[in-house]
Amino acid sequence: MASYNIAGLKVNMDLKYAYLADKAQLYMISEQNDMSADITISVSKERLDNCAKKQRGTDYMPEYEYVLAGGDFYFNLLRFNGMMLHSSAVVADGYAYLFSADSGVGKSTHTSLWLKLLGDRAYILNDDKPAVRVVDNKVFAYGTPFSGKNDINENKCVPLGAICFIERAKENSIRKLTPSEAIPLILAQTQRKPDREIMEKLLLVLDMVLSRVSVYKLCCNMDVSAAELSFNTMKITE
Repeated sequence: MASYNIAGLKVNMDLKYAYLADKAQLYMISEQNDMSADITISVSKERLDNCAKKQRGTDYMPEYEYVLAGGDFYFNLLRFNGMMLHSSAVVADGYAYLFSADSGVGKSTHTSLWLKLLGDRAYILNDDKPAVRVVDNKVFAYGTPFSGKNDINENKCVPLGAICFIERAKENSIRKLTPSEAIPLILAQTQRKPDREIMEKLLLVLDMVLSRVSVYKLCCNMDVSAAELSFNTMKITE
């Protein structure tokens, strides 16, 4: 069991396969477990076997461990005023901006346009499942080793500038959402369970985030002009 620093938390992970261990190397702080760890993750053989029965068979055990361990981490994150948002997180001028949408809509394509637009002023923090936490009444985005098929992530903590939901359109437009408009969109792109305690904690975290961070809806094509519009609208100016 090794210890990792993920989203500002000490995490012990007892990993059976190299797949996640390799992805998490950037986050390792010790090859030995830390007895003061905030979160401990160990995916049992029974859970892996059950996943194999439901999915594609035993050839994919390393990938199942990656998915299940990620789920365990994000459910535990709720205890630390944190949550996951299925999104591509781009950092520009010191602030993180999370672009969320259903798979295939183009969130990674849009953040790549930010890189094209801003050059060295921008980088990808996490391309699939960044962590969001409220710490000392401020909201931060974190890279994690759970970063999807592109496996792009940085072990960094960055103030969260805004959240944006993307919808494909011929013409570019953007508007700020009310919390009541934003909540169902976020719930559709985060991890949840039909469990009352978990949902109450998730809604509490969501309330803290929405009271501090603006959420937008971007209707866009995949031209760099869409990135220019979203950046100029959402950018944080000191």
